[in-house]
Amino acid sequence: MRLVSPFLDNADHARISILAPALRPMLNARILYYLRIFCIGILMIWTPLCLFFGAVHKRSNHVYRLHLDLVDLDHGPVGRNLTQHILENGRSSAQTAPRWRVRTDLHTLEETRTWIRLNGWGAVVINSGASQRLSETSAAYDPRSAVTVVANTGRNPIAGLTYTQPALSAAARSATLAFNAAVVKQQQMESGIPDGPVAVYFRTIDAAPMAFNIAPVQPLFAFLVSTLCTVGALISWKMTTFGFFLRVRHRHMWAALLALVMLWTLLISMHCALAVSFFRGPHYNHNALPYTVGRFFSIWATTWAVLLAVGLWLLSWYLMITPEFLGLLSVITVLSNVVSTLVPVQMTNRYYRWFYALPFYNGAMLYRFILSGCYPRLGLNIGVLLGEIAAMAVVLGLSAWARQACVRRGLSDVPGWYRGNMFFHSPVPLQQDADEDEDEQHHWRLFRTCHRSGSRRRQNDAASTLSIADSINDSTSLKEGNLGV
Repeated sequence: MRLVSPFLDNADHARISILAPALRPMLNARILYYLRIFCIGILMIWTPLCLFFGAVHKRSNHVYRLHLDLVDLDHGPVGRNLTQHILENGRSSAQTAPRWRVRTDLHTLEETRTWIRLNGWGAVVINSGASQRLSETSAAYDPRSAVTVVANTGRNPIAGLTYTQPALSAAARSATLAFNAAVVKQQQMESGIPDGPVAVYFRTIDAAPMAFNIAPVQPLFAFLVSTLCTVGALISWKMTTFGFFLRVRHRHMWAALLALVMLWTLLISMHCALAVSFFRGPHYNHNALPYTVGRFFSIWATTWAVLLAVGLWLLSWYLMITPEFLGLLSVITVLSNVVSTLVPVQMTNRYYRWFYALPFYNGAMLYRFILSGCYPRLGLNIGVLLGEIAAMAVVLGLSAWARQACVRRGLSDVPGWYRGNMFFHSPVPLQQDADEDEDEQHHWRLFRTCHRSGSRRRQNDAASTLSIADSINDSTSLKEGNLGV
């Protein structure tokens, strides 16, 4: 008994099985193509994973590229002993821990905090007067006033939480405990029992917090979500501009595509900035910078610049590549930008130095400065973004010219398949075939014209036969050469 759908009467009429011999060539071609798609999918998996795992591979071997500052404001016994202990421990683990450097150009704790907020990863500061307060111990003596650890949690989440902050705390803890043990031992040798509180310890302050826990990766998620929202629009523009490429001038087409990308990224970045303002608020944390109207527009402009650079890059490639490679290009572009923002570039191999030029990285640096005042490199970051936007605008013009040439010559169809592909279907004939047909038609027109001209000439010659003889018997035609004389 054959079941027939009540909504599709005779739906299988005149249809054949998928295993029918007539469909076997088409089925074999499709299977080979799907195997090709599978290979592209494997490449799509391995490429971004290699980018990420390669960037974090053996990152502990590159921790020595991070520098922590050691500032002695005491200039007394406490400062000298603590400084010597931290430097000796740092030399013993030079390759697996951040390097220490002594700073003599910083003279106050606030000056050190400002330096760390703007340029550094963290510092251990032996406070001024630590030796004097220790020698004049009293009931009001606070051991934590001797040493201050200045951290910078707003610079990079992986390097900060994994390496710099543990290294700062471990160095301060080890140095203070060793110093306390030495002082206790000396006092026991002198008087037998330690006299009063002699412990020195440390306290931690954050030079550039970003107001809430996920804030160090906030720009990463903001750029990622905004880019994913843009990818769909870019692909749809590729699929729906075939008719325009046939009829519109190249410079007008380039200007229209550029305006579309600018307008779309402007709107998406505005919503991203609004989301940041809604969930952050004007005074989210007393340590963070206030979220003012100026910072709102700064976040908006930063997000717009990042999305515009990425959008122009993707659209330039989308116009030229076939649909099967759209996912591969999107994944590689997005994941490489994500890795550049999440992984500290200083702790990667030298191959990954090109991460400094990616839009996500420069946008994240601007985000961190806007929200926390940390690591200001405005000229460098803004210059890189503007340069990328200008370069990608030129590349988009070249890509639009190439796409238009392929469309008008019948080499590319609406989705972007090229002639020779099994899925290619373009309403525009191949330019070479069209030229050959036109030449053949031109030859036939010439032949017919010449044929008609010869017929008319013979008719005119027959009508112009002359009789110029003296009598009818002597008359003859002009064409026979006898003039009848």
